[in-house]
Amino acid sequence: MWVRVIIAGFAAGAVLGATAAPAYAWPIPLTPDQNNFLNRAHGTGFPGDDDQLLIAGDEACHLLYSGQPTSAVIDSVGGEYGASPEQAAALVHSAHGTLCKRAPG
Repeated sequence: MWVRVIIAGFAAGAVLGATAAPAYAWPIPLTPDQNNFLNRAHGTGFPGDDDQLLIAGDEACHLLYSGQPTSAVIDSVGGEYGASPEQAAALVHSAHGTLCKRAPG
């Protein structure tokens, strides 16, 4: 008797879990600023896909807002993602011009 109840519970959990899974497959819509940043960042030659570009851009903004000088942000982002100084500089400037316009630097 208890075995049937436990099996029924697992079956119900599997059905509920299977119906909830597709919600995680949908992407989060990008903001206009994020789209503008990606359009600019694609031309920088910075390594990575869109997700990596957005993460690197957000990191650059965080560092700029925290008061890091632009040169230090370029070095940090370039070193972390294996980008050249020119690629990192272009990405940081793209982020500063779109994602974090009010950041110092």
